[in-house]
Amino acid sequence: MTPLLASLLLLLLLLIIPGATVAEEVEPCTSRSCGGIEIKFPFGLRGVNQSRRCSYPKFSVWCNNQSQTILTLPESGDLVINDIDYASQTLWVNDPGQCLPRRFLKGLNLSSASPCQLDPDLYNLINLTFLRCPSNLTQSLLTSVRCLNDPANSSFAVTYVWMRSIPPPWNESCEVINSSVPYPVSAIDPWSFWVDIGEDLQLTWGRPRCGLCESRGQDCGFAERMGLRTGCFSRSQESSGIPKGVKYGLTIGVGIPGVLCLIGLGCIICGKIRRRRNTRPSTDLPITAFAVQSSPFRMGLDGSTIEKYPMTLLGESRRLPKPNDNICSICLSEYEPKEALRTIPDCNHYFHAHCIDEWLRMNATCPVCRNSPTFTPSSASDSASSSVSPSSSISSSH
Repeated sequence: MTPLLASLLLLLLLLIIPGATVAEEVEPCTSRSCGGIEIKFPFGLRGVNQSRRCSYPKFSVWCNNQSQTILTLPESGDLVINDIDYASQTLWVNDPGQCLPRRFLKGLNLSSASPCQLDPDLYNLINLTFLRCPSNLTQSLLTSVRCLNDPANSSFAVTYVWMRSIPPPWNESCEVINSSVPYPVSAIDPWSFWVDIGEDLQLTWGRPRCGLCESRGQDCGFAERMGLRTGCFSRSQESSGIPKGVKYGLTIGVGIPGVLCLIGLGCIICGKIRRRRNTRPSTDLPITAFAVQSSPFRMGLDGSTIEKYPMTLLGESRRLPKPNDNICSICLSEYEPKEALRTIPDCNHYFHAHCIDEWLRMNATCPVCRNSPTFTPSSASDSASSSVSPSSSISSSH
């Protein structure tokens, strides 16, 4: 493939592929519905064909067989969502069986580990005492919690009192179920005695911050393919009129013919350029040009030339002319006694003989300094003769 044709294909890919990628990144997730509750980012509805990037972590909800939107919170279990206000980032929840007192008796905990928490500006936590009292007493003095009553025993009813507000006339006739149950009450009137323990709890979430997007009439979603950074997207993108599958079909239908046309055009242009080069006289390309082009390519040395480089046989002390040069730069191993080393005369660098022999067969440069040895027969003989003395002295002295 010629450089011109490769450039044309690369240009086409840059025009087609980024367009499809941007459409996939910017296109918002469609909203869902369960029991009349609109489910959209940061919430995601499980059990439907929806990307995991359409919901924020820990904001996944599901629709049960009673068409209730269920939110599962850490340390709190399942709660049914009765309404969501995306602008104020508020939702109203209750027990799926409409019995929140039972949940608090079992230790319902809307702690900091939960992404949705009680608003401290709306609620105060007070300790309630839950009792099992005779029915005539609950009808006259106390309020019965119907969802906690036993239908098989109508003589007794479960009730609650706030120890701070009511004197205990029930000490002898009532059984204490739990004397300290933290329960949220309205912070607007914290001294009120009667607590409406059947109403929905109002929860809020701080992250992600999508209320600004909703107030602008935009959708909230992840701004990137990875990470948790969110952003606002125009809702006009969701109803652009062209489905995602149609966009891909148009991209493929237009892109493939375009690629074929560019390939044909590139072949025609390359053919014309080739014919023009062939029609030029041979005198236009001097012989020196070929010599200059071929000069940078150097092959390795032949075996006879390598064998003329000086050899050194190490003794037991592994003493070298360069004491600090005790590691082969090719295999990175220390020199051992009785090993044969070879030296490059021009730079006087030592290596294992078998390492440097393999290197010089493929490269005509020193592995350390990258200098090209200027080997001549005279220099080889001189360097070989000069290396006989140290080589023999090292091996013989040890």
